[in-house]
Amino acid sequence: MSSAGRDPGLRRLACRVAEIEDLTHDIRRIRLAIEKGGPFRFAAGQYARLGFAGLPLRDYSMANRPGEALLEFHIRRVGEGSVSAHVTNRLRLGDAVTLEGPLGTAHLRDEHAGPILAVAGGSGLAPIKSIVETALARDRARRVRLCFGARTERDLYLVDHLTALATGHAEFRFLPVLSEPQASTGFRCGLVQQVAAEELAALPGAKAYLAGPPTMVEAASGLLLQRGLPPGDIHADAFYSEAEMAARRRLSTPRR
Repeated sequence: MSSAGRDPGLRRLACRVAEIEDLTHDIRRIRLAIEKGGPFRFAAGQYARLGFAGLPLRDYSMANRPGEALLEFHIRRVGEGSVSAHVTNRLRLGDAVTLEGPLGTAHLRDEHAGPILAVAGGSGLAPIKSIVETALARDRARRVRLCFGARTERDLYLVDHLTALATGHAEFRFLPVLSEPQASTGFRCGLVQQVAAEELAALPGAKAYLAGPPTMVEAASGLLLQRGLPPGDIHADAFYSEAEMAARRRLSTPRR
């Protein structure tokens, strides 16, 4: 991309892979150390455009809180996606990664001090984790609900981390929800958007932050609107696969 017409708020950074960890069978966490171009300032819930080994740039949300030393991303293997396949199979510690950002408008609203309803599906937990942790760090007594949807237990991740976070914050509740449980489970079963809509009643004056598969994000937005949440209080980030991106690109500029 040439500098002409670029958003002056975007930064270009050179990074190195500092940590790699498998979170589930198809989601990998990577942490990047900034080598050039920092510091990188962003709002919780925003995303960046990452470049790996000369492959096409892809958008991934920051999962860490703003101001932390390492940048954290949760990258899910998607079908035959070239970038996610590279991250899953070939990425190594020390590899160079380029970053451009921050991007996105579904970020934590600093002017809002009221309750938060956070809804995540799959790797959509990344920006939601950043939002929730940032909000709780600023106000330990803030009323926050995090509804995290996955198909089966093997698709859930960071459960221990978020459960411990809830233990330390009396007004924070973490609600994992399984849509396709394979056996008897101790987790709640159903659709995460329905659980989120039920939680809204206990959160007067809330803002909702949604991230994950487009079908979930659209369904959750619709249910929250039906329950009376104003459109301006819903901040949504739908994650699109590379195939979905290609199809949407013919009509508009996609998010992911």
